[in-house]
This record gives sequence, structure tokens and C-alpha cells, in this order.
Amino acid sequence: MKCKMVTWFFSDLMFKLILILVFLLSLTAPVIFKNENFICSDIPSLNKTKNTIKSTGSTSMSHIISVLASDFRTLYPEYSYEKSETGSGTAPYLVKSGEADIGDMSRYMNNEEKSNNLETKCIARDGIAVIINNKNKISNLSSENLRDIFSKKINDWSEVSDEFSGRIITVGREEGSGTRDGFENGLEIKNSNYDIILPESGDISAKVSNEPKAIGYISLASMSPNIHAININNTACNAENIKNNIYLLIRPFLQVFDKSNNSEAMKMWFEFLNSEHAKSIISKEKLIPGED
Repeated sequence: MKCKMVTWFFSDLMFKLILILVFLLSLTAPVIFKNENFICSDIPSLNKTKNTIKSTGSTSMSHIISVLASDFRTLYPEYSYEKSETGSGTAPYLVKSGEADIGDMSRYMNNEEKSNNLETKCIARDGIAVIINNKNKISNLSSENLRDIFSKKINDWSEVSDEFSGRIITVGREEGSGTRDGFENGLEIKNSNYDIILPESGDISAKVSNEPKAIGYISLASMSPNIHAININNTACNAENIKNNIYLLIRPFLQVFDKSNNSEAMKMWFEFLNSEHAKSIISKEKLIPGED
């Protein structure tokens, strides 16, 4: 009898200890809801507290974002900013999926990319410069000339120049590139035909600088002494003509983000972009500061 009482006592004690343990775990364990439409605002998002901003997208925006982010980190050392290059076409989807806080786009979003949760800020306006090798002394081409060159209706430089000849080598960006989109839409090129397709503005610049008969297009902010930009319809690609909207190939530099991402780092970043200091940086990089 005594043995049974001892066994019962320990069994009851063990049962109570298990109940207490389960109760304590329930206070700290996350609640899992199977309703996929359910959103619990009481569960804090990582984005609300994290100090790192992750941006991705446009390669054309890499330089200006890098310069701005460097000053941002200096002014606000408690925050960090990381930029990766995946192309404008990936930007809205990576923000939607939560893989990035900000998506950089060097073009406007199309209807498929838009979402009620996404908001955009134009940080700058950029000109797309049509570039040729320094050995090629052509200074101006019409928009019709460029349409015909990049659709292969014109194949030799002698067709547009009395001083330069040879088979034209067209160099462009990959599909989904904001620069390519702005270039082809601005010139109304329906059937582009490229000899060489490259993934970044820097690659196009390097190719054109090494190939006398090449022609390509890059961001004005990416210009280097090894190449030169031609006028289009007798209008130069420069900051003044972009500001006055008289240059043909103007496109936005946009940052796309989720409206619900209200982390302190994000708030400080966009406050910084609205500052006169940030706008002066943008102007120094041959860009026109965007709208507030």
C-alpha cells in the first residue's frame, strides 16, 4: 500500500510539473496561425527595428547610391546601407518578397510591377548618353539616324558621316534594363538589333572605348574621358538640358519601397535624401535632384 501511495505521489507531481512547464513555454513561444490571410500587428516586424537598409536593382544607379550611402553612414554611423546590382526589372519583386528594403529602378514601373503596397520616390533625373569612341569625330545624330542604326537599317558609319566609315557595332543592355527601356522607348525603337549585349553601363563604356566603330548608351553619370557623347537632334546630353526637359532621353532614378516598412533606418534615409546636402551630392554627379 505504501509503495502505491509513493508511486501515485510522484506521478501526480510529475503531471503538475509538466503542466507548469507547458504554461511557461506558452508565454514565450510564438503563436502560429494557419490562416494565410491573417496578419497579427502585435508581432513585431524585423524591419521596424533593424539598422541595416538593403537595396537592390538598377546597375545605373549604383554609383550615385554608393556616394549617397557613404555620406549617410558618416552622418548616421548607427545605420548601414547595403546595395546589390540585380537590374531594374527585379527591384519591385524583391521588395514585395521582403528580400530587399528598397528597389532601385532607372525607369517607371509597368502595370504588372505595380502594387498597392509599393511606393516610389524619385531621387534624381538622369540623361541617357549615346556614346561613341573618341576616334569617331561625329558630334550629332538625329533620332531617326539612331533608330535606323539600332534596328540595323543603317549598317555603316559612311551612311551618316563623310569622315568616318566601317561597319557599325551596336552595343546595348540586356532585357529588363532600365537604361535599355528608356533608350528604346525614348527613340521609339520597335525592333532593336544589337551586336553585343552587356550587363552594366561600365561594360558598355569599356567596350566602346576599345572599339572605334562601336556605339552604345549609358547613364550620363557614368561618362568617362575615354568616350564622348553625341548630340541628339543638335541637343547635348547635359544637366542643363535635362533640367529644362529639352534633351530627348531623360529617365527617372526611382527608389521603390513597401509603405509598411517604417524602420528608423528607412525614415532617416529618406529624410537624408530630402536634405540640401544630399541634393548637392546628386547635382555634383551630373544628375538633377528629384521631386520631394
